[in-house]
Amino acid sequence: MKLKIFTLFFLSAFVTLSLSCRKAELLQPEPAKIIQLSVTGSTNVELEYLYKDSIIATPPAGGISLKTLLAVKDQNAVLKIRKKGTSEILLTRTITAAPFDQNISIFYDGTKIYNNAISLEIKGYALSGELEFLLDGNVISSETGKVNKVLSILIDKGTTREIQIRKKGETAILFTKTIESTIPKQDIGYLFDGTKIVDNVKLDPPKNPANMIVSAKFETTFPNQFKNLDVDLVFYTRLKTASNTTVGTKVMPELRFTLPKDGSFNSIELPPLPGSNYIYSFDIVEKGTNNDPYNPTSPLVPNGFTLKPNEGRITSAFANDGFNFQAGTSKLFLIIDAKTTVTSPTRSIYVSGGKLTDLSQYFQ
Repeated sequence: MKLKIFTLFFLSAFVTLSLSCRKAELLQPEPAKIIQLSVTGSTNVELEYLYKDSIIATPPAGGISLKTLLAVKDQNAVLKIRKKGTSEILLTRTITAAPFDQNISIFYDGTKIYNNAISLEIKGYALSGELEFLLDGNVISSETGKVNKVLSILIDKGTTREIQIRKKGETAILFTKTIESTIPKQDIGYLFDGTKIVDNVKLDPPKNPANMIVSAKFETTFPNQFKNLDVDLVFYTRLKTASNTTVGTKVMPELRFTLPKDGSFNSIELPPLPGSNYIYSFDIVEKGTNNDPYNPTSPLVPNGFTLKPNEGRITSAFANDGFNFQAGTSKLFLIIDAKTTVTSPTRSIYVSGGKLTDLSQYFQ
C-alpha cells in the first residue's frame, strides 16, 4: 500500500513539473523575423523613413533606391514616411513578417505621394506664341517653338490624370489628353498654328512608292512687302555642287502647288530626281503666275538693287536644313521666305524659301 501511494505521488509530481516547464516555454517571446524592404521611386524633396518611431533612413531627393533589413517581432509592424524636418506623416505602410522580400514604390511631387509613374514624351512645334502644359489644371511646363522632351507623370495605379494645353495668358483649352496608369510610355505630338492645336496630321505614303510627298505651309518674314496673296512653289532641279548663282533646271511638265495665304497646308507628290547628286529647289511666285509676290519698290529691295526671279538659284532652304529626296516617304515642312543679296555680276535681290523646318517627326 505504501508503495502504491509513493508511486502515485511520484507520478503526480512528475506531471506537475512537466506541465510547469511547458508553460514556462510558452511564455518565452517568439524570436524576431527579419525581412528585406526595398523602396523605389522618386521625390523632389528629402524624405524621412521611420520604423517603430525611429528614423531608419533619410536619403537625398531624386531617385529613390533604398534597401534595408527590418526586424518584425509581431505579426506586423508599421513604416512611416514624412518630409524631412516635419511631423506630418505622408504615408503609412504595414510591414508583415512574411515574405522576406517586400517592395514599396513611392513617387512624391511635394504635395502627394503616388504609387506609380509613367513616361510622357512630348514632341511638338508652335509656329507662334507660347504654350502652357497643365496637369490636372496646374501648369507644369511652358514652351515656345520646338518641343522635344520627356516628362515623368506621377499617377496612382487604377486611376487617370489629364494633360491640357492652352495658349499662355488665355484660359481656353486647346488640347486634352487622358493619361492612363497602365501604359508605361505615352506620347503627345502636336502642331500649334498660332490659333489651334493640330494633333491628327496624317502623313500618308505616296501613291507611287518611287515618289515623295511634300506637305507644306508658307510664312513670310516680310509682311509689309508681301502682297498678302496665295503663292505657288515652282520646282527646279540642280546639282548639289552648283553655286547659288547658278540657274536651276525647271521641272517639265511644270511642277507647282499652291500654299494659301491663310497658312494652311497643301501637298504635292514629287517624282524622283535625275540622280543622287541632284536636289530640288523652288521659286515662290504669285499663284498662277511667275511674278514675285512682293512689291518691287518696297524696302525689301535697297536702292541700286533689282528684284529678280529666283529661277531655282537659291537652295538654302533645302540644302542647309538637310532636305533629301526619300522615295516612299511623306514630309511636313514649314517654309519661311528669305532674301539673298548678290553684288556680282549685277546688284540683285533674290527671294527664296530661306528656312525650312521639318515637322514630320511630330506626327510619325
